[in-house]
Amino acid sequence: MMPPLLARLQIVRRDGRHLRLWLPLFLFWLIALPFVIVALPVVIVILALMRRRPFAVVAAYWRVLGAMSGIEVELNGRRSSLALHVY
Repeated sequence: MMPPLLARLQIVRRDGRHLRLWLPLFLFWLIALPFVIVALPVVIVILALMRRRPFAVVAAYWRVLGAMSGIEVELNGRRSSLALHVY
């Protein structure tokens, strides 16, 4: 499984104006990667000290992150509506 690489955010106001943004999530993953690499050993040690299965927990988080592709969220309000699609 791969984490989502692209998201589309669309905001539509009731007066007809709309804003559509394509968000390249792969750039976020590239920026976050060094921090994750540094934090991962610390997280594994802490989970081991808490008597959890550290690799199972990390694998579960990776599966959740990979399953985020395909999420569609739509919110409607009185003045505007918002749609978020993750690819």
